[in-house]
Amino acid sequence: MQLTVDAAAVTDLRALVMRTCGAGMEFMRVEACDHGARVKVWLCLSRALAGQVMEAVMRALPGAEFGRMTALAQRTAA
Repeated sequence: MQLTVDAAAVTDLRALVMRTCGAGMEFMRVEACDHGARVKVWLCLSRALAGQVMEAVMRALPGAEFGRMTALAQRTAA
């Protein structure tokens, strides 16, 4: 899942995601954009959790912009 938020909201976003997903979040990548005023965030989590995160973010951070959701390739046990 990809989204963009104000740089000042990234700490709140991280806390919100951790409360919503807990150990279900695989990773979170953050990259500055718009000269540091905003950040792009990539979250790796299950589709079921993605819906919960979207709902929580829309309530808490109305300025957030959602990008595309991309499915990761299936992992196979070696």
